[in-house]
Amino acid sequence: MSEIAKTTQPGEGAGTEGAVERSFETPGAVRLRVENASGRVEIETHDAPTTDVRVVAIGRSAGELVAGARITERTTSRGHEVVVEIPQGRGKARFWSGDGSAVGVSVRVPPDAELDVSTASASVGAAGAYRAANIKTASGEIVLGYVAGEVRVRTASGALDLEAAGDVVDVQSASGDVRVGVASVGGKVTTASGDVDLGRAGQLMRIHSASGDVRVGEALEGARVETVSGDQRIERASGGDYILRTVSGDILVAVVPGALIRFDTGSMSGRVSTDIEVEPDRPADTGGDARGPELLIQAKTVSGDITVTRAGG
Repeated sequence: MSEIAKTTQPGEGAGTEGAVERSFETPGAVRLRVENASGRVEIETHDAPTTDVRVVAIGRSAGELVAGARITERTTSRGHEVVVEIPQGRGKARFWSGDGSAVGVSVRVPPDAELDVSTASASVGAAGAYRAANIKTASGEIVLGYVAGEVRVRTASGALDLEAAGDVVDVQSASGDVRVGVASVGGKVTTASGDVDLGRAGQLMRIHSASGDVRVGEALEGARVETVSGDQRIERASGGDYILRTVSGDILVAVVPGALIRFDTGSMSGRVSTDIEVEPDRPADTGGDARGPELLIQAKTVSGDITVTRAGG
């Protein structure tokens, strides 16, 4: 199928001084791609078959960048692709930042759009529901609403706050904190010094952190967590295998009532404790009420403490 491209060239488009505005008819599937180094990227969904773009100068010397913004709409066999590219100036690296060059990009898209955003220090905010999200930034903060599909984030020091994902979550961060409300299909989070806070994981979640602390509110099908000095806290283990490793961090696992637990825990110099009655052999099946979920807790640490307890009902 042929592709039809509609492009706003530098200097075109309606708007006031220091701002460019464009609107495209985009019924059906929409893929939005934004490149903006410094400033902010704000995206929201609306109940209209259009994609509305506004680019505005925030920094004192950003007017030239706004005037040179390239805004493109292309119709393909898969739907519509809207691209917003902010130029980075002559003789500069592809991504550079500074208050004077800050540009604000605001976009309204139909629900279920796919996001592909790249920034350096610009913050990214996306309110509403989206089909998928791929975000790359150096130091910009990221706030995402509900994403039905896969979420892929790469950041250095920018923090991530994700409301919920209906598919796999794949996050890599150096020092930025990561907060995910719900990861329905599990996934992987890797950080160096950032903390990880996961509200609920529907499937196996893998988390790796050096010095950051890790908290999982509820895990339905297990978790694999590795830290060096960061503490690990599983507040409600509901099923599956929990493979937990740390050097000096503490580990706490709270297990749902009625679960059958297999233990394999150990600490070289730390304390290992539980308030759950431990039996040397597997309990016999009496033929009564169905058992609760079965869990494996394999927790190892060098100098940290390990605690296994019952979660509240």
